[in-house]
Amino acid sequence: MKKLLKLMLQLVPKDPHQLLRMRRTLMATGSGLVLTTVVILAMSQGMVDLGLPYFIVLYALIWLGNLCFPLMISYDINLLFKDPSLTISQLVWHVFTNTISIYLVPDLQNVFLMHYLLVVLFGAFRMQRKGFFVVCGFILACYVSVMVFHQLDGHGMDVKQQLLSALVFIFMLVGVSIIGTEISSLRWALKQRNAEMNKIMTHAKEQAITDDLTGLYNRRHLMDILRRQQALASRGEYVFSLCFVDLDHFKQVNDQYGHKAGDEVLQTFADIARNCVREVDFVARLGGEEFVLVLARTPLEGAMLVAERLRHSMEQARLDILDPGHKVTASIGVTQYRPKEPIEDTMHRADVAVYSAKDRGRNQVVADQDLDKLLI
Repeated sequence: MKKLLKLMLQLVPKDPHQLLRMRRTLMATGSGLVLTTVVILAMSQGMVDLGLPYFIVLYALIWLGNLCFPLMISYDINLLFKDPSLTISQLVWHVFTNTISIYLVPDLQNVFLMHYLLVVLFGAFRMQRKGFFVVCGFILACYVSVMVFHQLDGHGMDVKQQLLSALVFIFMLVGVSIIGTEISSLRWALKQRNAEMNKIMTHAKEQAITDDLTGLYNRRHLMDILRRQQALASRGEYVFSLCFVDLDHFKQVNDQYGHKAGDEVLQTFADIARNCVREVDFVARLGGEEFVLVLARTPLEGAMLVAERLRHSMEQARLDILDPGHKVTASIGVTQYRPKEPIEDTMHRADVAVYSAKDRGRNQVVADQDLDKLLI
């Protein structure tokens, strides 16, 4: 029992989209189970003119087809198709099996005709207008075919009665199809509107946490990042470091070449900084020409290496908007967070280290521990 339960749990998709597809498929499979039950009951009452061995083989094949769809979803085979929900394929299959039920139990024809309408309504989950035309056309073809076979076998109703029944069914099929099409259209419109809303919300969120010019995180979001890093460090066995960066003589760039050139320099530095850190690290713009790197799980020694790589890359950067030979360098202050200290103290040490780098001639990296040694 435990092994069976474990196997069933393994067949349940983990992806929420796949889980939704599985739920809908099982609903359709459940309707197939109802059909099979009705036919079995009809056979027990002598209403099915088919030998038991043939009946068992026929419905074994039908259920092999019914179970194919949930198994395809369980093993992600459905993702290979244009429509992962396999909507039209499932509906066509259930229309086919329902047609077999009508053929086997002609006395319950009107009962099974209702199942055709249920199949159409299932299409409202995913189908668009073209899909409804395909499924409804297939239903009509199956319905006409089984009626013809009934007439040939002598099991059909009176012709007039059959035509009247057909007209009523077609009227109901058209009506249900129109309703299903409207429901589907509303679903697609709502889905598109939700996608647009999510896009707007994502863009608004990005604007709220990023700097418009460089695309880096802004000061407000930087403080949120630092508080999360501080919370991780407070649990123990976690370190992080900060690199404060100040571009040297940046005001001269603005004065000599204009603010457009200054903006391009800032964007160039942002690209270089992003390439110098890992995906788990963060780069933010404090304002003006000041930036901060937050290096997760990085002690001071590792942060010094990152800072030096960043300094060297900026020094070698090609800035076509400036005169040949005019380089923009960076002064960088580095510090490691100390357990239980306020995050403002960590930032202050990095800031002091930056100004020390500038006092020493700019274009260099200074760690806060170097300042401690000088004080000693």
